[in-house]
Amino acid sequence: MPSLSAPRLLTFVVSAALIGLAVASLYTKIPMIGRTVVAHRQWFFIGAYVLLALGVTTRSL
Repeated sequence: MPSLSAPRLLTFVVSAALIGLAVASLYTKIPMIGRTVVAHRQWFFIGAYVLLALGVTTRSL
């Protein structure tokens, strides 16, 4: 079983930003990148959680 550790601050912030964009696209129109976020909202959620999971399981991320 791999040892778990807290992710780096940058990893956490990027993951939170991706989730924030996906959630914000549910309720508001986001200028400039809104179409991309709305079209691929599910992948923003999945990517954010995968990034956070990798940050917890590896020490270098």
